[in-house]
Amino acid sequence: MEERKAVRVEGGIDRSVVEVGSVRFGHDPFPVIAGPCAIESEEQIRTIAEAVAAAGGAVLRGNAFKLGSSPYDFRGLGEPGLVMLERAGREVGLPTVSQVLEPSDVGAAADRVDMIEIHSGSMQNFELLRVAGRAGKPVLLRRAPSATVDEWLWAAEYVLAEGNPDVVLVERGIRTFGGTASDTLDISSIPEVKEHSHLPVIVDPSHAAGGAAKVGPLALAAQGVGADGVVLEVHSHPESAKSNPSQLSPEEYSALMFRLGVNRMRAHIDLVDREIVRLLAKRQQMSLEIGRVKAERGLPIFAPEREKELMEVIRKEAELSGIRPDHVEALFHLVLAESRAVQELRRD
Repeated sequence: MEERKAVRVEGGIDRSVVEVGSVRFGHDPFPVIAGPCAIESEEQIRTIAEAVAAAGGAVLRGNAFKLGSSPYDFRGLGEPGLVMLERAGREVGLPTVSQVLEPSDVGAAADRVDMIEIHSGSMQNFELLRVAGRAGKPVLLRRAPSATVDEWLWAAEYVLAEGNPDVVLVERGIRTFGGTASDTLDISSIPEVKEHSHLPVIVDPSHAAGGAAKVGPLALAAQGVGADGVVLEVHSHPESAKSNPSQLSPEEYSALMFRLGVNRMRAHIDLVDREIVRLLAKRQQMSLEIGRVKAERGLPIFAPEREKELMEVIRKEAELSGIRPDHVEALFHLVLAESRAVQELRRD
C-alpha cells in the first residue's frame, strides 16, 4: 500500500496551508466561513454577504444544492444559486464556497466558486470525492455523523489521491445519545486530527448546537482547542429560513465575531496597513533627497545595478520572513517606479 497522504509522517509535511483566494487555512489567525445554510434569493445572499464581510468574515458560504432529511425539504436553487453566490462574493470581495451532492454538480460549482464543499452525508461517496479532487479547487470535507476520525481521513485520502493537496476538514458533530440537537460536537476530534494529520481542521457548531444560543459557546470552544477556523451559518431572518432555523442573525453573528477576536484582528491589520503607508511616505522623502543629490552631480535617476542589488536583498528578507519573494519583488518594482517618477518631476 502506498504511503497515506492525509496523515502526518515523520520527516514529511508538518502542517498544510490551504489557500482559498487570499485566505490561508492553517496559517491565518482563525478565518471564519459564514453565510446562509441555503441560498434562497438574490436579495437574501447579497444582504447576508454584506453582513458577513462587514464583521470580518473570510469566506462567503451559501448552498445552491441541498440534501434534506425529508423529500419535501427545500432542495436549493441549483446552478442559478451558484451564480448569485459568485456575484455576491465578488461584490463584497470575499472568496466563496458551496456544497455539491452529486458528481454532476462539481463542474458547475467549480466554474463559479473558489472552494467545493462535500456534505457530511456524502463523506464516503467516493466517486464524488474523486471528481471533486480533479476539479482544481480546494475541498471542504465534512465529517459524517457516524464516522471515526480515521474514516474521515480516509475520505480525505480520495481527494488527495487525485493530486489535489488542498483539503480542509470540518468537524460538525457526531451521532450520540439523546439531547435536543441532532448531533453532538466532538470537540476532542480537533486535537486528535492535529496529532495524526497535517490537514487544517475547522468546526461548524450550527447543527450540534440545537439552537442559535449555543453556537457561540461551541465556536469559542473550537477556538480554545486549536481549530483552524469555524463555519457560521447566518440568515437575515432565521425564523423564516427554508433550511436550519438555528442560524445566527446578522447581529448575533457580529457579536460572536467580536467575542472570537476577529474584529480585533482586523483592527490590528488596519494599524499595520497604516504603518506601511507611513513608511512608504518616509521612503519617498528619502528618495527625493537622493534624487536631489543625483541632480546636483549630474547622475542619472535610474541605476539598474543598484536596483538589482536591492532586489536580491529584498528577496532574501522575504524568504527569512516567510512570505513569497516574487510577491515582495513585484511590490518593490512598483515602489521603485514611483520613486523614479517623483524624482523626474522634481527635476522638471
